[in-house]
Amino acid sequence: MIRKRNILRGLVAVLMLVGVVACAVMASPPQDLVAKNDHAGLETWYVKEAVHLRQRAKDMLVMAEAYQKNPGPSTRGVLSPKIDMAQHCQTLAAIYNKAADEAEVIAQAHRDMRSH
Repeated sequence: MIRKRNILRGLVAVLMLVGVVACAVMASPPQDLVAKNDHAGLETWYVKEAVHLRQRAKDMLVMAEAYQKNPGPSTRGVLSPKIDMAQHCQTLAAIYNKAADEAEVIAQAHRDMRSH
């Protein structure tokens, strides 16, 4: 009973973390660049942000793989908490990749604004 409660607490904590990450994955661009309408600077910033987010996604996939390689004991047919952690890492990787895609779209928009 205590083990189930601890697993549930861990799962709730991970779900809260996923929610926080989903809401705040991409950092805000520097306000000085926004204020100056510096499209070249903003393009560069978003390109770097996309690279950073893709690296975070890769890191999450490496972590998921580590959890999958060492899943820990399962009990009564219930998947191990580490298996759940692998799934959460994969979810976070997908969130980071989506945010990187969006950062690249915004970088392209600033690139387009520079050329007009």
